[in-house]
Amino acid sequence: MPALPSLNALRAFEAAARHMSFTRAARELSVTQTAISHQVKLLETELGVVLFRRSPRRIALTAAGRAWALELSAVFSRLEAINSRLRQRDRAERPAVSVSVIPSFAARWLVPRLGKFLERHPEIDIRISASERLVDFGAEPIDVGIRYGGGRYPGLKVEKLADDFWLVVAAPALIARHGLRDPRDLERLVLLYDDDRGPWRRWLLSQKIRTLRGARYTQLTDSSMLVEAAVRGQGVALARWSLAADDLAAGKLKAPFPRVPPLPTGLTYYLAAPAENLRRPEVSAFRKWIQHESAALRERP
Repeated sequence: MPALPSLNALRAFEAAARHMSFTRAARELSVTQTAISHQVKLLETELGVVLFRRSPRRIALTAAGRAWALELSAVFSRLEAINSRLRQRDRAERPAVSVSVIPSFAARWLVPRLGKFLERHPEIDIRISASERLVDFGAEPIDVGIRYGGGRYPGLKVEKLADDFWLVVAAPALIARHGLRDPRDLERLVLLYDDDRGPWRRWLLSQKIRTLRGARYTQLTDSSMLVEAAVRGQGVALARWSLAADDLAAGKLKAPFPRVPPLPTGLTYYLAAPAENLRRPEVSAFRKWIQHESAALRERP
């Protein structure tokens, strides 16, 4: 199959053939008459045919020129229609930000605050994708990710949002019913944990407690469910501060040992995205908003 001729040369020829003038073609395409003449000669060389008969005062299409001009007129008319239609559609679409975030943080912290962003930016839509999996920004329609980890995300621009802490929490009614005042009072209660019991062991050792022989342990692998179980009085939870903060503020949960310092989880929330995504106005707006909102989490509980 012969190679396609230069698109610029085809465009210059089509305009010249339609106007029957190199001068008017140059004016339409915002180039010089010499540039049009050069592109037409280039096209004639590529095609191996003469497209115009030239005289000092006028040009005229040859038979080959008329055949090419007829076909190209339809092609460029179609391209112009497509360009207009697709660009109008793009302008009509509302800007949107697609956010990948771990499910627990989405449910307990991000989603309850989204109304503030939508109220402040009524022109921007938000799409939340809740997943533990790290996204491939090159292959998936995600603009920005909120991740809980060590902050090493190669190839992405990474910004710290907040550190996190383990905090012992329980429903106020449960605390009152069992008279919780000292960490050793946990021995007769149900202790809730999420992924593993390691944080409970670390917390107890920080209080010089090796074991609680009478305690029962219940695992809920989803950290959001862990907080919900604590709110409903199903046990005492060692919960992440970030996930329990709203329920503590609302009085649904209480820290029974306020003198015990919170235990760092060793993990941090980060905003991560390709640098070019952050330059888009709607993504930049979300970035500024979440940095502002997460300021409260940056305060030690």
